[in-house]
Amino acid sequence: MNVILDIIMINNVLTKYFKRDIYSMFLDDYCFEYYRILKLIYPDCKMVIENNKDHCASLIMGNVYDVTGIRDGSDFFIADTFYENYVYSFYNKFNEEVRNDLNNYIVGKVKVKK
Repeated sequence: MNVILDIIMINNVLTKYFKRDIYSMFLDDYCFEYYRILKLIYPDCKMVIENNKDHCASLIMGNVYDVTGIRDGSDFFIADTFYENYVYSFYNKFNEEVRNDLNNYIVGKVKVKK
């Protein structure tokens, strides 16, 4: 399993889906939605929060990942319930219809080897 290759594949699929710059999208206001996409592919991943509390990412097999790839884990901490709720309240951008449509699109296009 190579998470970086999976992220490249996911990002290609997302670029086709959204037809826009997904990097600024998922780094600015939609980081929680990218976390949820990685959670779809890696159900055991954990949410991590950047130390300045402006960004969330995914902890997968001991490494931190977001739309840009691997990140410096020392810049993040594992979210507890309080911070998960904090992120959800500020960064939960997609409604259920969009999220379900996107999840179905991703599952049909991204073939992750586990």
